[in-house]
Amino acid sequence: MPVDILAHLLCHQPSPAVRVLPPSPVLERVVECFCWYTQQHSRKVWAALDGQPALVFLLNRGAVQFTGRNTMNFNNGFFCNGILENTYLEKITAGAQLLVVKFTADGWGWLRPLLPQTGAPLVPLPAAWLALLENVRKVGSRRQQSRLLNEFLEQQVPGNIMGNYLLQTAAMMIKQCSGRTTVAEVCDALHVNYKWLERNFRISTGVTPKHYISNIRFLHAWTDVHNAKQPLTRIALDNGYYDQNHFIKAYKKYTGSVPSAVK
Repeated sequence: MPVDILAHLLCHQPSPAVRVLPPSPVLERVVECFCWYTQQHSRKVWAALDGQPALVFLLNRGAVQFTGRNTMNFNNGFFCNGILENTYLEKITAGAQLLVVKFTADGWGWLRPLLPQTGAPLVPLPAAWLALLENVRKVGSRRQQSRLLNEFLEQQVPGNIMGNYLLQTAAMMIKQCSGRTTVAEVCDALHVNYKWLERNFRISTGVTPKHYISNIRFLHAWTDVHNAKQPLTRIALDNGYYDQNHFIKAYKKYTGSVPSAVK
């Protein structure tokens, strides 16, 4: 999804392009939020994921194109999970609108019949969601669209959902500290062993906890590069990198570019 969404949700970087509504109380263990995004320009944008599953609906009829390491086109929308590296969204015009259903760390486990079981980070929108998308497109307000999403999802999930509390807590801890932690520290805080944490992260998110932590940390650092008026070395150290070169290597890995290319 466009990185502006994650900069807003994870890094608390205000954006006029992003609007967020919470799910119904019944869905809080499954859905993190509903998010509306309006493209502000016609330039290509870095596509990023935070390691948690999400469904992305194209409210405007048309298609989006991903280029880079993951090159593909989607009509109507797509399902995403895991982590993207060196991938960009193109042919998404100014004014295009996306609606994101952002699941909790283990949210898709409760909707397995409706969501693709694949290791790919990007796949076409599952057929079960196309009729819902058509209904969502017919109503004008975000509140109405949110109501339709809540009603549909509440019919799909079992009652009294508890979810994987420890996994969700681990993901929350990592996000709250901006990825400046280690797997060992998370395990110690939750009194779980590494094998348990790795197994549950892989099952629910498709990535290891170490990769999840590294990705969250980089998203915060990327946001600082684009918004904070600080030297690159200071940004690197503040975000838990050993030095500037360590951060530049991570920047190139995730974006295919280097920080000096930022205008």
